[in-house]
Amino acid sequence: MKKRTILMIESGFNLVQVDLLNAGNNIMRTSFEVIDPIEDVIGRFGSLKEAENFIKMLCLLNQEQAV
Repeated sequence: MKKRTILMIESGFNLVQVDLLNAGNNIMRTSFEVIDPIEDVIGRFGSLKEAENFIKMLCLLNQEQAV
């Protein structure tokens, strides 16, 4: 079973913590997903810092495109 928790929303992107649980509801593995505004997963990461950096990069790209 998976437990999904939204950690952050920035510029329409969601950062979600995904915990894979065993039968006893103990966490076996944690990963982090970045989800775009149309709710597609656009990145999966093993560390929170990597996922945060990815969202920062996406926000910078959006700002450059807006100019």
